[in-house]
Amino acid sequence: MASSVKEIIYRLKNSDKKLKIIIALGIVGMLLILLSETSLFTADRKEKDDYSYDVYISSLEEETENIIESIDGAGECRVMLTLKYTKESEFAKNYQENKSESSYSDSFEYVLYKGANGEEPLLLKESFPQVQGVAVVCSGSDNTAVKEEIINCLSSVFDIPTSKISVSKLKQ
Repeated sequence: MASSVKEIIYRLKNSDKKLKIIIALGIVGMLLILLSETSLFTADRKEKDDYSYDVYISSLEEETENIIESIDGAGECRVMLTLKYTKESEFAKNYQENKSESSYSDSFEYVLYKGANGEEPLLLKESFPQVQGVAVVCSGSDNTAVKEEIINCLSSVFDIPTSKISVSKLKQ
């Protein structure tokens, strides 16, 4: 075994540059394949998958508070959002229909691909939760013009009716 390794090294030393380049590219290719299977490249995808409902809603509430506080006269505020549902995912499916003169049946199975954790369903679309209602408590809400501006702002940002937005005075 050791003599065959020495023989390969001897042949590489005496070979032309083209062969050395081809071998070097082959080694680099194998290293890239090995690295792609490790957690270095899959860490970002795992982080996205672990993005939780609580993190999403708290960051959305924080952004909403920042927007409202930037409205002239709104002052300090607190925001609570309610969402229609949690995250929704749509996966690819294969449908099969069986028709005959006297019966009909249909079925489906998910399309799978080989992922990092074995076979995984093929994700087509992922939807984040939509805002259903907003409660705002701010120091400037006693001014009707400010209150109306906050309601109109939130209605357009979240595409919800004004009846789903409540603005109240912040307790001092």
